[in-house]
Formats: sequence, C-alpha cells, structure tokens
Amino acid sequence: MRWPTPRTRRSRSESTPEAAALEREDIVAIYRQVLGRPPAEEEIAHQLVNRATLEQALRVALDSDEYRALRHHQDLREVELAPTFVNVYEEGIARWTTPPGTRSADGVAIVGREGWLFLNGGNNDLIAQYTGAYELDPDWLVRWRRLIDHRIRSAGELGVDLAMLMLPDKLTVYNRHFPLPLERIGPRPVERLLADPSARDILYPLDDLRATAAAGEEVFLRTDSHFNRRGSAILATHSLRKLGAEMPAGWDEVPLRTYPVAGDLGARFDPRLVSLYTVPASFGQARIVENNKAAIYAAGAHIGTRSVYVNEAAPDPRVLVVFGGSASYADPGYQGLSWFYSQVFREVHSIWFPFGWDSEYLRRVGAEAVVISGGDRLVVRVPREDVDTAALAADTLSRGRPVGVERIIA
Repeated sequence: MRWPTPRTRRSRSESTPEAAALEREDIVAIYRQVLGRPPAEEEIAHQLVNRATLEQALRVALDSDEYRALRHHQDLREVELAPTFVNVYEEGIARWTTPPGTRSADGVAIVGREGWLFLNGGNNDLIAQYTGAYELDPDWLVRWRRLIDHRIRSAGELGVDLAMLMLPDKLTVYNRHFPLPLERIGPRPVERLLADPSARDILYPLDDLRATAAAGEEVFLRTDSHFNRRGSAILATHSLRKLGAEMPAGWDEVPLRTYPVAGDLGARFDPRLVSLYTVPASFGQARIVENNKAAIYAAGAHIGTRSVYVNEAAPDPRVLVVFGGSASYADPGYQGLSWFYSQVFREVHSIWFPFGWDSEYLRRVGAEAVVISGGDRLVVRVPREDVDTAALAADTLSRGRPVGVERIIA
C-alpha cells in the first residue's frame, strides 16, 4: 500500500500536530492497527520518502483495496458467528424448521407438512372454495356458460385453434400436506363448472399432476403458489395436444441451473422460507423480443403485462397467443407455460388476462392458435367476454398504478 506525495513537505518542528509528517514508528502503528500486519521495509521506506501526514495516511489506508478485503472477511466471519435459523426444509433437520401450522404475519400463507407452503387467505377465499363452503352468485354458472360459448364462437369466427386450460391449485394436488383438517361439505366451484356440459372442452389435468406427485416427483414449488418446471411441462403437454402440436425432442436437454427461491409464499415469513428451483439458464431455442413486464410490475400491477417470444427454428409455424396469469409467463427465473410453447411455435404472445380474450389483438398479430388459461381458484369471478388489453397496459403505465380488476371481470 502506497500513499501519494503530499503537496507541501514540512518538518515535524515546522508543522502543526495535525499536519506533521510521519516517523517510522507512526507508519508501523498505522499498518498494525488498520491493516492488522507490520509493514515491509520497502513500504516504510516509501512512506518516509513521501513524508505523508497522519490524516493522509489514515485516509488512504481506509480507502485501500487491502482494507476493504479485510473488512469483507471480517463481515463474513461475523455472519458465521451470528445466531442462525434453518429456513429450508430438509428431513434430517426438520425439527429445527418452521413448524407446520405457522402463519405468515399477514395471514396469507401457512406452513404445511414437510416444508410445503400454502395460501391460507387472499381475495378468493381459497379454503372456503376447497371445502365447498363458498357461496356463488345465483347466475354464476349461467354467466360461465355464456363466456365459454363466446370463446368457442369467437375462435371459430377468427379461424384459430383453441385450447382452454384450467390450472389446478396447489392445495388440490398436495392437500395431504395441508396442516389443518379440511372437511369437504360440497363440491368446489371449479368442480361445479367442469360438471356442466358447456365446460366439456376445458382441460383440467388434476389427475396427471396428482399421479406425478404421488410418484415422488414434485410439480409445484414448495415455497410458492406456482408450478415448478415439471408441473408446467405437464400443463403445456395437455394444451399442446389439444392444439395438434407436441413438444420437440430434446427440449429437456437444455442446460439447467439451480438457485434458492422464497417465492410468493416464503417471502411472507421472517426469516424467509426458501426452496431450491431448477430451471434452464436460457429461453431454449426461443428469444424474447418484446416485454413490458418490468414497467407494469413497477406500477404494482399485473393486468396489461405482455411478452412476445420468437423461435425461427420452431417445428410449428403458427402464431400462438396465450391469455393467462403469471403461470403462463417465462423469464430466466421462471419456466412458465410460455417457455414450453415458445419451443414449439414460431411466435408466442403471452398476455396477463386469466381465461381472457382480445379479438382485436388476435386479428392484429395474425393469431392462428390460442390458449386461454387460469387458476381454478379464480373461477369464482367470471371474466369479461372481450377486453382491449393494449388499453389496459396504456392506462396502467400512464397512471403509474394498477387498473381496477373490474376492467377484466364481468
């Protein structure tokens, strides 16, 4: 470590105490106290030649790379010695993890068995839906019949292939891990809808997800309400079959990376509860060419989010539009449905509008296939038949805050 040559050199007798040039013993003391080591003889000689003052010496020592590295190692050591908490589930240390039944401070999330986290609150009253206690509007099923008929008729008029996909909730797949007893007193709202003849074309891959989970392969993130890579692959496969397409060979051979994630449930606890998530390190053969997600999310919104993926090597030349929720999106940190679709179709447009429809957008981009999807817990609210999604995004960005949910709910 070397100090700069001071502008004015004065002897100790000519200087004030603050500006006095250092002697050998001063230089040794600074090295020992600041850097924790004695100086080399060449370092002492250099400082004596330049006659740095105490203030200069301390300032440069504290700003040096050597001191910063020393502080970094000290900080790490302090972290290692600090009290720690186990916040990831492992069977061998389960008794030190957050116990089942623990609720997040806001009451939205609850810890289940074996480290599985679940929604326990929220706007859709998920628990009441699961037990069959949720009270639906008298005309709820009639409005869903009209909506489904509109989707099928509109797809026919536009000449697009259509897949309607209902996404099972985490609780319906992993109910055995929920920490509290759940007494079923009636059918769930989604079960009432799917039992109606009008909904015969809606895909609901619950049995496939349950069978995969029962075989020991996880299909959801433990600390998030969303599907993991395997779960998304199952959902994508069902919808692709409906559209007359298949995942190309080798799609699962892309490089993967694993990282810890708290997710939308684990982040509600202090300390955060995390799990490991393995995803591709890229978009596979696709690339993202348009994406307003950062701007929409910065406004605290989801409605109006849109991403466009292009894959010149795709086996299917069609343009696919996906109307769905956050489970449909794909980015380097989450392998949602659109990641899989983008490996198949030449162009994929993903729009945040669960079970939605935008006829004008479909015409404008030349859509040839459409997937509409939504989580089964959202089924209690019937979407609007047709919405201008570009206007939703423009309004969100101009206002700097979310538009009301009434813009997409009938």
